[in-house]
Amino acid sequence: MKMYQVVNVLGAINETGKLASDMYDIGKKRYYSESHGQEIPISEMDFQYMVRAFIKLCDQENMLDRSKHMGTTKDLVAKIESLQEDFQAQERIIDGLRSQVETLRGLLKEKEELLDKEILQKDTWRNAYYDECSTRGSRYIFTEIPNNEYGKKLISGMKVYLNDESYTMRVRGQHIKPELRGTGATYWGQSIEESTHLRVYIDKKKAQ
Repeated sequence: MKMYQVVNVLGAINETGKLASDMYDIGKKRYYSESHGQEIPISEMDFQYMVRAFIKLCDQENMLDRSKHMGTTKDLVAKIESLQEDFQAQERIIDGLRSQVETLRGLLKEKEELLDKEILQKDTWRNAYYDECSTRGSRYIFTEIPNNEYGKKLISGMKVYLNDESYTMRVRGQHIKPELRGTGATYWGQSIEESTHLRVYIDKKKAQ
């Protein structure tokens, strides 16, 4: 039975004696029939063929919906994979930075060790310098030289043979004469004439 015949029968048995007006316009609507290879009016379609075509269209629509959903799922999977790649790239960068930090830590430790050695060497050289330059006790070279003719000749001989290019020689009085004790003669330091003995200082000349 053709579709236009189905419409007429249904209209006849309907309480109003007709169907909706658009049901009578199905002759103006056309459907592409793959079996016929051309478009045909829907009114000329067999009822069973019409039902099968409708089911086919529903299946195609469902397939289209699933395809859209699959497309959305694929996009989501693609985004997840992209995020995983970004995460892996970030991990590689972090691993590289960690390696650089470890290298810098090693260099810093090495520099600290070198600095400690340098400080130790400086302390060693400074102590050696102080030991070499510092003098235990008093700075005078000769002491308790009698302030008489013998002592004066001794000091005069020292001055003759002194390496005056490198050293200077100073003579100072030592021990106040007994007769000058208590007179205040030593308040500002006694002179050679006021001393019973002499001291000799040898000073190294500073480089110019």
